[in-house]
Amino acid sequence: MARPVRLGFIGVGIRGTLLMEAASGISGVEIVAAADCYKGHLDRAGELITPAPQTTGDYKALLARPDVDAVVIATPDHWHLPMTRDALAAGKHVYVEKPMTHSWEEGEAFIAAVEKSGKLLQVGSQYMSMGCAAQARDLIKGGRLGQVTLVEGKIHRNSSTGAWYYPIPPDASPSTVDFESFLGSAPARDFDLRRFFQWRLFWDYSGGLPTDLFVHLITATHMLMGVQEPDSVVSMGGIYHWKNYREVPDQMTSMVSYPEGFVLRLTSTAENAHPGPILTFYGTEGTMEYNGGSLKLFTEPRTESFGYSVHSWPKATTEQFRRLMNLKEDLTPLDGPTAADPVEVKSSDEDSTRAHMRNWIEAIRGNGQPIEDVRFGHHAALVGHMCNVSHRAGGKTVRWNKAARKVEV
Repeated sequence: MARPVRLGFIGVGIRGTLLMEAASGISGVEIVAAADCYKGHLDRAGELITPAPQTTGDYKALLARPDVDAVVIATPDHWHLPMTRDALAAGKHVYVEKPMTHSWEEGEAFIAAVEKSGKLLQVGSQYMSMGCAAQARDLIKGGRLGQVTLVEGKIHRNSSTGAWYYPIPPDASPSTVDFESFLGSAPARDFDLRRFFQWRLFWDYSGGLPTDLFVHLITATHMLMGVQEPDSVVSMGGIYHWKNYREVPDQMTSMVSYPEGFVLRLTSTAENAHPGPILTFYGTEGTMEYNGGSLKLFTEPRTESFGYSVHSWPKATTEQFRRLMNLKEDLTPLDGPTAADPVEVKSSDEDSTRAHMRNWIEAIRGNGQPIEDVRFGHHAALVGHMCNVSHRAGGKTVRWNKAARKVEV
């Protein structure tokens, strides 16, 4: 029997706890250690995992443990690169939550660190492992939609927690929160529990909507369309409703152009949660509404009707045209295509977070490569960062120079 894969978790807050629970349900995985800057998170890890992992406030102490084979990094974004570098240098495989990077400039440093280490890195966007992802990709690749020229993606919310005003634990204080360690390389600040527990509101630690929510849509689009790098991005947005001490927009709309010949339109708002597909793919022969675990495929036959365009012609000329074009009395083609009923597919596969982590675990065991490697993760985050660069430059068009590997405004 193969030796268990022994995991350490760096950051066991909201997302880290969910990842830890997902990993605990995978056969042959042991959770041996957890690190966090808030004591309450570490106490909760001990309540959820049996046997309870060893806990520490120092992630480097976790990396020094010989009984840790691989680490899961689910910290604020500004810590992803230094922690990943340290973990790889310590000989650990890495699962790093999305967005992989805190700025687009970090992408090449990630790639260099992974390639130097020879270890496996999985970027944690579970939209790569959704139940209907492979089927949706095959439908597009097989031509069922025809030529896809527009993809529309949206993730909307309408609550204070959806706008990242997460509640602050009543026991949080300088005695339970290591604020200095949380800051790391970020600018020095006075002790502030809002920055610690609501870090997504601040540019020092987060990229806001584009790198937290858009990145899911970007990741799924890149996988399903078989692309990675954009041409250009333009964004508009602002702080319109949730204005209390936040720095990042609560609504943004971006347009991303790809050299393969389509546009990705992205929107997210924290002021309205109207349901609908997270992604819609518009093709010349079909439309696909995609939600990760389900999809709905509509045929879109190209039917001509000339009534409107020849209404100004004399009757005799119109009749002559109808005979020449072999049209029906209503001026539509005799042999025109007909629309079929929509096809709906729902997946019964396992939870996508667990499936994504299982893919990484299987790669560590020698069964292939992670589904979302460092380059894919870099390019998905890159588009989100370009959205922010455009927004912060007043809506200017931002371009990706593929040869120079840099963003240009």
